[in-house]
Amino acid sequence: MRLLDPDNFQLSLVGLPFWLAACALAAVLVYALFMRGAPHLRAPIIVFAGGLLPFVVGFGLAVAAPTDDAARGFFRFGTAFVPIAAVGATVFELALAERLSSYRAVIALASAVAVGFMIVALATPWAVAGVVHTPSGLRFFAAGPAVAPAVAIITACSVAAFVETLRAARAAAPGLRRRQLWGGLVALAVSFLGLVDVLLAFGIGYLPVSWFFVAVGALLALRSIFQDDLLRARALDGRAPLAFFALVVAFALVAAAAVYLLDGWPAWVGALIILEAILGARVLLALVGRAWAVRAPGAGPLDRVASQFATRVREAERAGQVAALAGDACHIGLGDAVTVIIPARDDWSWQTADHEVLVGDQIPDPLLGPWLAAYRQPLSSTDLDAAGLDDLRPSAERLFTAFAATGLVPLVVRDELVGLIIIRGRPLGPRQARFLAGIADRTAAALDYVRIAETARARAELVHEVELAAAVQAGFVPGPEPVRHGGLTVVGSWQPAAACGGDWWSRYPLSGGRTLVVVGDVTGTGVASAMVTAAARGACDAAVAGAGDALDVVTLLGLLDAAVRQVGAGRFHLTCFASIVDPAAGTVLFANAGHLAPYVCRPRPTPTPTGDTIELSALVARGNPLGAGAGPVAKVATRPLADGDLVVWYTDGLIECHGADGKQFGDRRLQRVLRRLAEDERDPVAVQRRLAGELVAHLGGLPIDDDMTLVVARVERGAQA
Repeated sequence: MRLLDPDNFQLSLVGLPFWLAACALAAVLVYALFMRGAPHLRAPIIVFAGGLLPFVVGFGLAVAAPTDDAARGFFRFGTAFVPIAAVGATVFELALAERLSSYRAVIALASAVAVGFMIVALATPWAVAGVVHTPSGLRFFAAGPAVAPAVAIITACSVAAFVETLRAARAAAPGLRRRQLWGGLVALAVSFLGLVDVLLAFGIGYLPVSWFFVAVGALLALRSIFQDDLLRARALDGRAPLAFFALVVAFALVAAAAVYLLDGWPAWVGALIILEAILGARVLLALVGRAWAVRAPGAGPLDRVASQFATRVREAERAGQVAALAGDACHIGLGDAVTVIIPARDDWSWQTADHEVLVGDQIPDPLLGPWLAAYRQPLSSTDLDAAGLDDLRPSAERLFTAFAATGLVPLVVRDELVGLIIIRGRPLGPRQARFLAGIADRTAAALDYVRIAETARARAELVHEVELAAAVQAGFVPGPEPVRHGGLTVVGSWQPAAACGGDWWSRYPLSGGRTLVVVGDVTGTGVASAMVTAAARGACDAAVAGAGDALDVVTLLGLLDAAVRQVGAGRFHLTCFASIVDPAAGTVLFANAGHLAPYVCRPRPTPTPTGDTIELSALVARGNPLGAGAGPVAKVATRPLADGDLVVWYTDGLIECHGADGKQFGDRRLQRVLRRLAEDERDPVAVQRRLAGELVAHLGGLPIDDDMTLVVARVERGAQA
C-alpha cells in the first residue's frame, strides 16, 4: 500500500480536533526554532513539539482515512515519535529545575527506548498491530507488544522529571523563576495527560481525547513563553533560516537515495521517514551529550572561581571592595576586561571600584536605571532591538559606546539597581553566562549587605543624638499632671510615634488669670520634625517673654511661621492652634493655622433622647499652615465660655490612628465619646482617662502610626487666680 497516495487523504470534521492541536504545536515549534534563547531549554522544547506534531497530524489523517490499511499506516507514523516527544519534555523539565546532571542515566535510558520504539514502530507491527473501532465509531490503533513496556518506561522517567520540577517550583522564591517553573510544569503535565489514549489501544475507553490535552498544553506553553519568558528568548536567531535551507537540501539528497533504499515507496515518503529518523536520533544524541557534559556543582574551574569569590566577598565592608572583587573574579573567569560601577547614594553620580567618579556618557541615564532594574537580565549590544528600550535606546547606545562594551549586567536587589557589570570582549557561551549570572547575584547581594551595614553604622552614630533630642523634646513638653491657673485647669498628654515627634503643645500663664494654650503638629516624625518643633517652641517662648500681657495670637502665629520657614527650609509645615482662655471674662480668643478645630463641651441640663449629655461645638477659624511659603492668613475669633465648660485640643494622630480592624479612630467616634460623658467624667483628668481607654480598645495592641497629642481644660469662672 502506498501510504501517501492522494486517495488516502480525506480531510473531514472528525479529524479537525487533531488539526487544531497541530496548529498550536506548530506555533510553539516555529517560535522555538526562530527565536534565540537558552539552549538547554530551547532544544528540548523543539524535540517535544517536533515529536508531537507527527502524532497529531498522523492521527488526524488516520481517523478520516478511507480504509483501515491507510489508517494503520498513519497510526504507525504518528505513534513512532511520541516517545521522542516525551524525552524532550523530560529533558526540558529537568533543565528548568536545574537537575539535568543528576538524571543522566534516566535520560540515556529514555532516549534509547525512544529511538528503539521509533524504529520498531516504523518498520514492524510491534507497535501498531492493527486498527480497531472505538465505541464512538472513530478508528484507533490496536497496541502491539512494544507499546506497554515503552509506555511504562517513558512514564516513569517523565514522572521523575515532573516531581523534580514540582519540588523546585515549590521551593523557589516568588518571582520570574517560580512563574517559569510552574508554567512549564503545568503546560507539559497537561500535554502528558494525552497518554490516556493508550488505554484505547487496549480496548478501554470511548473516544480519543489526546488532541484536547495536547492542544491545551501547547497553548499553556505559548502563554508561559510570552508572559513568563519561558525560553528566555532574546532575539531572532539568524541561524534558523540557514538551518531551514540546509534541511530542505538534505531532504532533496535523501530523497534521491530513498529511491534505492525503500523500493515501492514514493521517493519523498522514504526521504521523510529516513530524515525524521536521522534528525530524531541526532537531536536525542545531542541532548544526551549535553546531559553528560553537565558537571557536578563545584567541579569546574568557573565554579571554583565563583566559590572563592563568594568566600572573599563576605569579608568586604565597603561597596568599592565588593566591586573590585567582582571585577577580579569576572576577569579571571571570563578572560575579558570587566568593569563594575556603582551608584552614589546621595545623587545621580556613579563611580568605579577605585572610587573614580564617572563623567559624560559613562554615567547611566537616570531613566535607564529603573528600566535595567525591571529588565533584570544581561543586555547585549546585539539585542537592543529586541529589548524594548523604545525612547531609552539612544541612552543605552551611548553607555555601550562610552565603555566600548558588549554587554551590561544589571545588579538588582528588591527592584533597585545597585550596580552594573560592564562586559567587553567576545560573546559569552552558556557556561560563561551562568558563571556571570552567579557572580552578578552574589555581587548584588553583597552590595546590598554593605549598604545595610553602612546605614547601620551611620544610625549607630546617631543614636546618642536621637536620645538627646528626645530628652530635650520631652523636657519642653508639659508633663501629664493637671495644672491650675486662675479659673482654668489644664491637663495634656503627648505621645510620639517615634523617639522624637512632630507634635507639641504648651501652656503659658498670663496676667488676669488668663492662660495661653498652643497646640502644633509638624509634618512627619523623627529627628527632623523634632528640630522644627524645637524651633517653633523656642519662638513661642520668645514671643510670650517679649510681648507679655500685650501678646496677640495672630502675631504669635507670624513669629512661628518665620521660625518654621527658616529651620524647615520649606520642607516642613506646621499646623497650629493658639488660644487665650480668660475664665474671668468667660471668653476664649483664638486663631488657627490649618489645625484641627478644638471642641467646647458644655453640659446639657437634661440628656437628649439619644443619650447625649454634652452639647458639642467647635472653635472654627480659618488659616493656612505655617512654613508653607506664604505668610499666615489668620484672623482672631472669640467665643464665650460658661462655667464648667471643657475645651478639648488634639492633633490628627488621635483621630487618624488605625486600629486592629484597619479603620481609623475617626472624628465621629471622638464626638460621640465627648457627647456622652458621664457626670463624673467632666473634669480634664477623667476626660483624658476616658479617651485613653477608647484608644487602647481601638488600637488592639497595635502601636500608633503618628504622633498623638490631647489637651483638655476646664473653665471655673468663680475660681480665684
